[in-house]
Amino acid sequence: MQLPARILERLRGLTCLPSTTRVQFRLPDGSDFYLQVQRAGDTHGAIEAVQGSGEVEVADLELEMSFQTLNDIIDGQLSARHAFLLGDIRYTGSRELAAALADLFSIQ
Repeated sequence: MQLPARILERLRGLTCLPSTTRVQFRLPDGSDFYLQVQRAGDTHGAIEAVQGSGEVEVADLELEMSFQTLNDIIDGQLSARHAFLLGDIRYTGSRELAAALADLFSIQ
């Protein structure tokens, strides 16, 4: 998955990200996928993001939402924080990471 440059810039600023972070996305139609974000060991704070289909073995955070909610968030039509508050996104795992990621996807 190619994340937009603005999202990668914001990811670099997150202090709660461990060196490897795995986020599992669960969609009702069974098209689950995961995003693995790794921080390079260099001083530039380079971020590498890889998307895979299916399930990741150990997820730091699991997000459950409809495909429409996911599209609205990525397109900038819906704030992820608002979607959490409405109950459109359910999560299990790191609450701190969920809150930090929700802040990355606000309405532009």
